[in-house]
Amino acid sequence: MGLQTLVFLLFAAAIATVDCNPEGDALYLWKSKLVDPSMVLQSWDPTLINPCTWFHVTCNNENSVIRVDLGNSGISGPLVPALGNLSNLQYLEVFGNKISGTIPKEIGMLTNLRSLGLHQNQLSGSIPSSLGNLRYLMFMRLNSNRLSGSIPAKVIQLISWGNLRVITEENLLSFSPSLPFFLSCRGFQGLLMEVGTLFLFLVLSISSAPTNANLEGDALYALRRALTDPGNVLQSWDPTLVNPCTWFHVTCDRDYRVTRLDLGNAKLSGNLVPELGRLERLQYLELYRNNLVGPIPKELGGLKSLLSLDLYHNNLTGPIPPLSTLSTLRFLFQNNPRLEGPELRGSVSYDIGGGCN
Repeated sequence: MGLQTLVFLLFAAAIATVDCNPEGDALYLWKSKLVDPSMVLQSWDPTLINPCTWFHVTCNNENSVIRVDLGNSGISGPLVPALGNLSNLQYLEVFGNKISGTIPKEIGMLTNLRSLGLHQNQLSGSIPSSLGNLRYLMFMRLNSNRLSGSIPAKVIQLISWGNLRVITEENLLSFSPSLPFFLSCRGFQGLLMEVGTLFLFLVLSISSAPTNANLEGDALYALRRALTDPGNVLQSWDPTLVNPCTWFHVTCDRDYRVTRLDLGNAKLSGNLVPELGRLERLQYLELYRNNLVGPIPKELGGLKSLLSLDLYHNNLTGPIPPLSTLSTLRFLFQNNPRLEGPELRGSVSYDIGGGCN
């Protein structure tokens, strides 16, 4: 094969990759607009066949992006309209950064979105009414920004007509935190209570959660008690609530069972607890870049649903417990200098697929 033919084929392959990878293009465009001093986006390489191998990105079995987890990542810059191209996105978690500018109306195109976590940033402007298109949305956290105006009526209607359970926003009303009451306004009814100095927390239609959810809440609260939390990232972990699905950094499925715990880079210190083994449906345990110490509880080996265990950059000690039964698990333990085990040589490799469909 001649050199010119080879160059042509390589160029054609590159073009084909770009054509079938609009989600990677959208995320890379966003990366190009962000300042990333900690290089958390270093793996976002546009030359790869899709973004499913990038850190902080989760895909489904069809290699389509369903999660972007960049909470507490130290990034700054805007959201971009191209994020609306992530048609299967279910979780957009960008809390605790310095994201500025307005919320693009194109976020309203993410009709599969379950959770929108934009709290603790520097966003300004109004809440776009297009967010009212997100009929599967369960959690909308916008507090601790510089947003103005009120929550659009179209968004409020998601409570009665959709799946929305939690909204957090600032400066809507002011009243004593000891005075929960029922609010009826524009066709919805729910329990309204003040959970911080400034913002309101709407908790709706969750009283029928199963008993297992309470047991999982007990397990997570045991973890909270074992940790030192100087940044108060666990402040919302209130054991008196009916389940932990309204707590920040916790993701649940439709049965109110915990499927994800996102506490990477949260400045936590302390020990992991055996009670984590009760989270039977947990798929992602993200506790990287903290100051966790002590052993990894053997009970984690019983989490049959676990897909990702990210404990790198901590101070964990002792042997890594048996995880061989978790055949689909991706695990990362590096930069725990006192941890022992063959897994420290690397992590389970990704299956990145063979091409475009």
